[in-house]
Amino acid sequence: MKLGLIGNPLGHSWSPEIHGFLIGADYQLWPMEENQLEEFFAKRDFDGINVTIPYKKTVIEFLDEIDETAAGMQAVNTIVNHEGKLKGYNTDYIGFKRMLEKHEVSPNGGKAAILGTGGASKAAAEALNQLGWPYVRVSRQKREDIISYNELYDREGEFTLLINATPVGMHPNIDEVPVDVERFSRLEWVIDIVANPIRTRLMFDAKVRGIRTLGGLEMLVSQALSADELFTGNRMDDRRVDECVSYLLRSRRNIVLIGMPTSGKTTVGRKLARDLGMEQIDMDRELVKRIGMPIASYFKKNGEGAFRQLESQLCRELRSKSGVIISTGGGVVKNEQNMSYLSSNGLVFWLDRSIEKLNATKSRPISSSREALERLYIERRELYEKYSDIRISNNEALSKAAEAIEKVMEDSL
Repeated sequence: MKLGLIGNPLGHSWSPEIHGFLIGADYQLWPMEENQLEEFFAKRDFDGINVTIPYKKTVIEFLDEIDETAAGMQAVNTIVNHEGKLKGYNTDYIGFKRMLEKHEVSPNGGKAAILGTGGASKAAAEALNQLGWPYVRVSRQKREDIISYNELYDREGEFTLLINATPVGMHPNIDEVPVDVERFSRLEWVIDIVANPIRTRLMFDAKVRGIRTLGGLEMLVSQALSADELFTGNRMDDRRVDECVSYLLRSRRNIVLIGMPTSGKTTVGRKLARDLGMEQIDMDRELVKRIGMPIASYFKKNGEGAFRQLESQLCRELRSKSGVIISTGGGVVKNEQNMSYLSSNGLVFWLDRSIEKLNATKSRPISSSREALERLYIERRELYEKYSDIRISNNEALSKAAEAIEKVMEDSL
């Protein structure tokens, strides 16, 4: 079968891997400008295609037939060539609805706010319609049935579910957020349809404020499975969605280790690297290479502020890494931006070792004495808890902590 994806841009797309995993398809990416669409559809040289931004509405004029739900949404993301006749469908809303039901998401007495007015927004709205949930759609320009962002903030107390159906925060612009979650007082869930990075800055901001989050990867795979059913004409097992998500995460998700100095981040990371066949990046060792001297000497010569700037720059670089183990310095949590970078493609583990088992050492400039270490522990414990996804007690042999992390990774894949 000749299958592929059209849109612009497509450099971030995981679709070839997804469809390759689900049905073994040789799936192509066909980036194109809008003025190329007419010629592309005139040739009809494909068995099936998926459509992404910005063409989910534009392609409708080139179709011979359109599914009833897709017609109502005025958004098509899947087109099947039935013996020369092109029929359009929308599987985005199916993927979104499945995700909501699987994770038991509900407005819980409030409303949902859907950010954006494009095809993804329409898919989210259709899913909520089918579930009977109240919602509003939000855009920069207020319209008859769409509120503005200013009105969203004015009415913030109404909303318990926030859905980002815009491309804001998508790679490579991963520092961007569509809204400030701190301005909402009742949010219980934030869902971001962006799949790359795995955890957007919006999701990170919500997570560190105790708001539950879901990302776009699961929805992406679920809608792809529905599209493949249309392409092949065969019903597929829903379990293939979870299997595919696990497959994608296995090669992309980092293991990030945070914790106090001497809590075992380097040693545990080394064992994980051996056991899992992953590369380990030890941030302190990398920084020592760059500065050409021990960290304590750099602190004495240039001050902690200069060192933290270098540390933040390294965190920024590491956000582009995937499938690695990152052993951080103990103070990386002092800067929220650092943790946003490390969390974007990482699952963050806090190696929590009791103060009695930590060691003061002259090589560590701000934990060189027992008293300094105890002050640091009190100061940072709350930050480790705030930024970690999973706490690992590390008061026994370090190998036990590594095994616990391996078990988490195995169960989550």
